[in-house]
Amino acid sequence: MKDWLSLSLVALTILSTGCSTLTGEGTSQNLSVMTYTKEDTDLPGAKCELKNDEGSWTGVTPTSVMVHRSNKDLMVKCSKEGYQDARANVVSKTKSNMWGNVVFGGGVGAIIDHNNGSAYQYPPVLKLIMGQDTTIKEGTK
Repeated sequence: MKDWLSLSLVALTILSTGCSTLTGEGTSQNLSVMTYTKEDTDLPGAKCELKNDEGSWTGVTPTSVMVHRSNKDLMVKCSKEGYQDARANVVSKTKSNMWGNVVFGGGVGAIIDHNNGSAYQYPPVLKLIMGQDTTIKEGTK
């Protein structure tokens, strides 16, 4: 019985090392959204809408918006009177712990995290320039 308990604890530890659902990173992510002029001057007061297949969220810049993670990219549109709209395609990236799910968990954790979105992340800071369309990826400024 003691061996079974020890084996169970080891297995649970291994499975939880990669699973975003179990490690508490969750299905939501907080993003900072800022808007700028073409001259790279801070431009507060733009209304931004963020959308992916999990929902839509709004905020007025500068803002912090909690979005639901997804394997789909996030589409952002910011508008302010007197300026052309800013649009961004924010690329969803698979988090590194997803691969731990596959290796250590036999794929069960990977399936759960894929289905609830916790296996993915967006860049935490979104800088949009009014009048421009852009793609924002992890590691870009």
